[in-house]
Amino acid sequence: MNHTYSFPLLVLACALFFFGCDSNDDEDSAPLQASTIQDIAADPVTGRDPVTGQPFSLNQYALVSLRSGAVVLPFDATNRGDSSSTSWDIGFQGTNIIFNGGASGPGEAAAVILEQPFESVTEAPADSEFRTDGTSICTTSSGDASAPLAVCAGSDNGWYNYNPATNLISPLAGRTIVVRTADGRFGKFRILSYYQGNPPITDVTAQTPSRYYSIEYVFQEDGSRRLESL
Repeated sequence: MNHTYSFPLLVLACALFFFGCDSNDDEDSAPLQASTIQDIAADPVTGRDPVTGQPFSLNQYALVSLRSGAVVLPFDATNRGDSSSTSWDIGFQGTNIIFNGGASGPGEAAAVILEQPFESVTEAPADSEFRTDGTSICTTSSGDASAPLAVCAGSDNGWYNYNPATNLISPLAGRTIVVRTADGRFGKFRILSYYQGNPPITDVTAQTPSRYYSIEYVFQEDGSRRLESL
């Protein structure tokens, strides 16, 4: 009697085992859900010099955790203690973006900007392609060395274009920033808008408040480089 049922039971057990493995594999390889953070206040202008027209601001970064999807230190916070911690991954101030590593913080954060659409970036590149703040090889339009940031500053050098005729900042199409976070995991983001309310660029005027980032992002919790997103 035992011999009669041992083989079918073994086959059933194996089938269930492999089915379970396949189910887990499918779950592990499922695309990640992209999320957005709206209106990150990145040191907005509080006024302008009446003679030179230069903007007044606090010159401080808004610090964001990609891991929690939130601003962990607003630009106008008077206590800046968290800036020297690993609670944040990305900082925004004007058109500059910093990462919590290298010259900008104590974490492991680094970044690389890819000329690829957000949806087509399915895996973080090799470690050798990432740069930390302070080790960049960015140059200005005149060929001079610019601020040593992982994502280059200046029009058409990194994430944005500046139109001097309209004074508008617009994200460059097909640019995705891949991030190694402060704790060594991976994510990606793209900048949707530099203006409050995330308006279409065609609706932006000189009166539209600027220095308000809206971003779409993905964070990979499991530590792998897989970044395929919905």
